[in-house]
Amino acid sequence: MIKIIVDDSIVMEFYDGVKKYIGKHLFTSVEASYFTDKKIEEIIKCKPANFESLINEIKTKLFDFNIINKAFVGDKSKPYGYKKFTTKAKTQYRGYNLADALKIDVCPYCNKNYTHTIMNKSKQYTRPDFDHFLSKEKYPYFALSFYNLIPSCQICNRTLKHTTEFTLSTHVHPYQDDFNSIKKFTTTKPLVLCTQEDEFEITFKNKSLDKLQIDKADKNIKDLALEIQYNRHKDIVLELKDRYDLYNDTSIQILLKDTKIFKDKGEEYIKSLIMCSDTKDKNINKRPLSKLIKDISEELGLV
Repeated sequence: MIKIIVDDSIVMEFYDGVKKYIGKHLFTSVEASYFTDKKIEEIIKCKPANFESLINEIKTKLFDFNIINKAFVGDKSKPYGYKKFTTKAKTQYRGYNLADALKIDVCPYCNKNYTHTIMNKSKQYTRPDFDHFLSKEKYPYFALSFYNLIPSCQICNRTLKHTTEFTLSTHVHPYQDDFNSIKKFTTTKPLVLCTQEDEFEITFKNKSLDKLQIDKADKNIKDLALEIQYNRHKDIVLELKDRYDLYNDTSIQILLKDTKIFKDKGEEYIKSLIMCSDTKDKNINKRPLSKLIKDISEELGLV
């Protein structure tokens, strides 16, 4: 749901860290003639817009996909590729290093669950999952491609998306598409008329006019069960309505006039306190449920 903005330096650091993990020595002369160092760099750095051309190119080759899978994905007996990337190591580049560099604090698929990365001297480790947008089972050569690894929560990756096939033509890709500009949270009944959770449902309405983008976003909503997930948070939506009733424009202006700290920090700061969330689109990736809170607050006139 949230677009990931990444600096090229992170991509380069990732490439330098993982290129040596691919089991090139497993290749026969057929694979080795294609998967040169230059081609491996192209694959690892490949942007989503170029996935399809690489897929079509590789389809024309007579590769042994069992060999490619062992080299790029790895397994217990052949800990190469993605398998090596996801193990723990103090002095070598691993999944924890990428997660820490990306600083994705909330799952970009659902915007509901924290995805902090923790590494400390007490050997306490946690990081987001890395979902393969294009499955590594079907496209093993993309198993270590930067833009095919989506930092996500376990619920989205392992439970909801799981083996559902995502493609660039059917689903929103967090590195390429901006779900926030396509869809907006709303309710089936105006909140000002509601006092109980059973009086409304949380749903989405379109912000974009682009039918292809809308259809892709609809697939994300369905396959990640976003409406089902968010309807467990009606209490938060009703709390926003109560805050709207308590803190109207008149009360905010009184706070600005009579309280020095609020006068110094401004109206936007007061509204962020009322919402318990940021008022800017660019910051909705910092706390869980930020998009829901911001969208509903806009409907209520809080922002």
